[in-house]
Amino acid sequence: MASQYVKNLFAEYKRAVAKNPQLVTQLESVFRVSSYLVAGRFHDSQVLSELFYTASNLIVMLNDAILRKKAVIDGAIPKTTASQKQLMRIITVLEYVEVFIEMTALRLWGQTGRWIAITAIQIAKAVARYLLLVYFKAGIQPVPPICPLNRRLLTDDKGDEQQQSQQQEDVEESGTDMPNGIHVPITVTLKRSGKVMRTLAMAPPQLSHRDWHLPGMRTEGKKAARENLFPSPLNSQRLWGETLHIARPIVHLSSLYLFGLSSWKPWLLSGGLDVTSLCLLGDPKDLNLNEQGEMRRRCMMLLLYLLRSPFYDRYSQGKIVMLLKMMADNVPGMSLLMRPLLDYIPEWQKVYFYIWST
Repeated sequence: MASQYVKNLFAEYKRAVAKNPQLVTQLESVFRVSSYLVAGRFHDSQVLSELFYTASNLIVMLNDAILRKKAVIDGAIPKTTASQKQLMRIITVLEYVEVFIEMTALRLWGQTGRWIAITAIQIAKAVARYLLLVYFKAGIQPVPPICPLNRRLLTDDKGDEQQQSQQQEDVEESGTDMPNGIHVPITVTLKRSGKVMRTLAMAPPQLSHRDWHLPGMRTEGKKAARENLFPSPLNSQRLWGETLHIARPIVHLSSLYLFGLSSWKPWLLSGGLDVTSLCLLGDPKDLNLNEQGEMRRRCMMLLLYLLRSPFYDRYSQGKIVMLLKMMADNVPGMSLLMRPLLDYIPEWQKVYFYIWST
């Protein structure tokens, strides 16, 4: 009886999410903001704040899954097997909960329990990512594998607009006949430059539908964008580069165990693996759009080495703190942002997954 009640309640929840995506997005934002408001209010507030933040990410992930099934998305999503989807869900959930698990393990079981939890999570993510890479040919994998849904692509309420747009495209493809019997061509070629342009008579009546693309190019562009979502095949060099990226957290943890937390060897080894991985992956121009974005993210993540110990403790800490204080004191309004940042940096330094997560 209770299970049936839960099923009915969840079915009602799914219907509500599918009908009100904008309201759901606003509620998710309020829930996430609450995680920042709780921080620093009382004892162990950091754990509660991280719990709120983790829960907000999981709720967004659940709502995105509902909207992907119920709503019409402009653009095809590459088909994946049930096993691949399950691995992607596992990695995504681990990415969302890892910080909260680390904090909880530290408070319940001390440093030993904390490092056991960190190692178990990193091994689980590495094994799952390697299976996606080798067995499922998932290519260069983003973090997290299941990215939040761009809800601006939801087109449930745009059926009429799509129908009008399709009718306009049909007119563009065939041209039109004027009342005097003259057939108006779709495009005209300029004599001096040879440039092909759309004729004024064939311009869409609505300003929002007008662009610089020739008739037919819009459809081809959408088709190319959909095809560009599929993982790019990796040659042996890129396969090794992605493998190094997956193995880097395990290598870093192993080196921490061997050489200690204050040693330079884990920092240098991890940085060397990241740079080598990027070099082996090479120029991302022939990758799809998602993979290019992931490559840019990995390049930006190299800046985190300025915040990672022991480099941060010995070189960058004083300079970063001085810069943040200077901005807080001299730039109007920046103190509201910089003061909390100065307070949180020492706390971030204590959490492994804040600083060393992939």
